[in-house]
Amino acid sequence: MGEFRVHHVRFFNYQPKTINCIHYGKEANKIAIARSDASIEIWSVKNNWYQESVIPGGEERSVEAVCWQEGRLFSAGLDGDVEEYDLQKLQSKTSASSNAGPLWCVASDSAGKYLAAGAEDGCVVLFDTDYNSLQYYKSFDRQEGRILSLAWNSTDDIIVTGGTDNIRLWSVNSGHALQRLTLGRTDKNKETIVWCVAFAKDMTIVSGDSRGKTIFWNGRQGTQIKSIQSHKADVLCLTVDETEETVFSSGVDPVVAQFDYIPAHKDSDMKIWVRSAVKSQHTHDVRGMTVVNGTLVSGGVDTNIILNNIETKKGARNWRKLNSIPHHKVVHVAKQRKLVLLQYSNYLELWKLGHTRASSDKNGEILPLESNPLKLLQLKTKDDEHIVCSGISSDGEWLCYADQFSLRLYKVTLNKDELLSDQISIKRVPFKLVIPPHRVEFSPDAEYLVSASNTSTIQVVSLQEDQPAVVHSFQAISGNPVHLMSVSTDKVLAVADVGHNITLYNLQEKKMICSLPKYSYVATAMIFGADPNNLVIAYADQKILEFSIPDEEYTEWCKTNCNKFPSKWLKRYNKISHISMSPAHPDKILLGDDQTICVLNKSEPFPSFDADIYNRTKWAGDGKANQNAFHICSKYKYMLHMELLEDDWLVIVEQTPIALSETLPMTLAQKKFGT
Repeated sequence: MGEFRVHHVRFFNYQPKTINCIHYGKEANKIAIARSDASIEIWSVKNNWYQESVIPGGEERSVEAVCWQEGRLFSAGLDGDVEEYDLQKLQSKTSASSNAGPLWCVASDSAGKYLAAGAEDGCVVLFDTDYNSLQYYKSFDRQEGRILSLAWNSTDDIIVTGGTDNIRLWSVNSGHALQRLTLGRTDKNKETIVWCVAFAKDMTIVSGDSRGKTIFWNGRQGTQIKSIQSHKADVLCLTVDETEETVFSSGVDPVVAQFDYIPAHKDSDMKIWVRSAVKSQHTHDVRGMTVVNGTLVSGGVDTNIILNNIETKKGARNWRKLNSIPHHKVVHVAKQRKLVLLQYSNYLELWKLGHTRASSDKNGEILPLESNPLKLLQLKTKDDEHIVCSGISSDGEWLCYADQFSLRLYKVTLNKDELLSDQISIKRVPFKLVIPPHRVEFSPDAEYLVSASNTSTIQVVSLQEDQPAVVHSFQAISGNPVHLMSVSTDKVLAVADVGHNITLYNLQEKKMICSLPKYSYVATAMIFGADPNNLVIAYADQKILEFSIPDEEYTEWCKTNCNKFPSKWLKRYNKISHISMSPAHPDKILLGDDQTICVLNKSEPFPSFDADIYNRTKWAGDGKANQNAFHICSKYKYMLHMELLEDDWLVIVEQTPIALSETLPMTLAQKKFGT
């Protein structure tokens, strides 16, 4: 595999946010996940659950519910507005006020013409979304108490709402209540809150409440069919699968209960609802659930996304966890000055790495430091705006970040002494981009700063003059957000967007070179190789391809091996998010996801398709692996960044599961055996 001295960075206090709600858009084939900081993540189901973009949140914003409608994305929050988002610019597109106070829930009709929102003052508010509009349409009769949940029936003529002590059915045409379903109380002085409602088969209404009960109702007659004490605390969310014959519920008690609509007896025509399974993968409150093509997606306070395959036979492992580690860069390294830039939600930290001249032949030995890691700078955003992207030049002299509205560029001056590194000054450079960026990238020699704008236009900024200036702009080749960029030492720029396009540009000649063949999956990482004429790309299906820029085609190594990847490699869940290469070892490609480092040696043969590439018994005691192309290390969890600093120096930024769990609140107290 090769030996590396590792800067093992654990001072990045990255804290993922609570998941507030989840919604699946069938037309877009994407999941929208809103977190407690009002950011909304867009996950691509087609690309094997890849987080392709993030709509930034804000300290003063709130997103209580999200809703897809025919490829359009909406949200509702405590400001009382329904917002629509521009999925190219990744920001609010338009909004409409409810005129009814804070909004707690929002849902679309099946025809894609209206949105219904539940308000604090007890109103159901309808919004007209026909012909790509968003405007207030009408309000239903007001009830006592807030409306916390709602759902449309299959024919779009009835809406069911949940509030305090009752469930109501409403006529969409008249806006009047049709029926009122009353819930009991466990304590006469304690209200029963209906946190979630849904429609299932045969006009059956399903509700989850603060008593921990999941209740099935006859929506036509207004009678209770069955009440199940499914949880030990509040049921906060529930969802119905595509057949409308399976229901899932969960909440403060984080177990996920499954209910099925099955025949009462063998050969019976009568069906009943029964609890059929319980899943215990979450550690804290579950606040959002949805079903996507036979997969139950859930998330909450523990910040992770759990995928349950509900079609797998019982007894088999049928679930996996998507960690809350971001798929976009939040760590940047200035290699020449051994600096690390850490991106938090609304501030940056600049650190100098520890220094040592020691080395060792023992694997895993901790080397003595001559100087400890040192925090040089903390840079807060204006008005606590959330950071969209950031970057630092390789020489550490330029630093920048962007929010939704502007780019801020800074000149950094450091003490040149290797050890006396606490002397730093930073000065903002007056410079303005007309269009704010989604991604920024410095060229290796810091001659250029490249900005991918929120309209997907590529803006090239020269840093060589007294005053930075845009010297060229490349027009967007698609309307998709740019999520990856890389610049070679030869001033060649590679740009990848979420529409699976990768385009190459020559920065000096100010022209487009070519576009790569459009692949069926999105790129998750890319870098120019040890030979700057080659571009190495990792895709969401775990394939690693290499493209020759002079030949404008894939390299011979790529053509020979692109269909030889072992089965266990292709079945990996975690996406490659980091690639690094060294000119001293041009045949070795370092690949990293959030839990694994792999050295892919191009000079060695690929193993057989069925080979067990994770079998550690094949490794010798000196750390050298068996002679095939894949050499894997699973020592680190979870990696936020992996990059070669020098030929034998590796920077790994890690946030351990224990460190992440320590930031979470207390869980529901439950008695366990022996306590």
